Amino acid sequence: MFRYADGFDKLLMLFGTLGSLGDGLQNPLMMYILSDVINAYGDKNSRLNQHDVNKVSLFNKITTLFSFMSKES
Repeated sequence: MFRYADGFDKLLMLFGTLGSLGDGLQNPLMMYILSDVINAYGDKNSRLNQHDVNKVSLFNKITTLFSFMSKES
């Protein structure tokens, strides 16, 4: 496949590979980020404050943005 590809084709294959990696990593990354809040919410000795929720919410928005960008093609 690479024998007949020029530089532009290889660039498009690179973008496709990066997009597929981003799409495949979206669910595990979301579970990893949300697990901190879920664990803090379920622990009776933990104090879940607004700062922690805002931090996880920001990470969630960033991963949603990257997920949208990887599926937009």
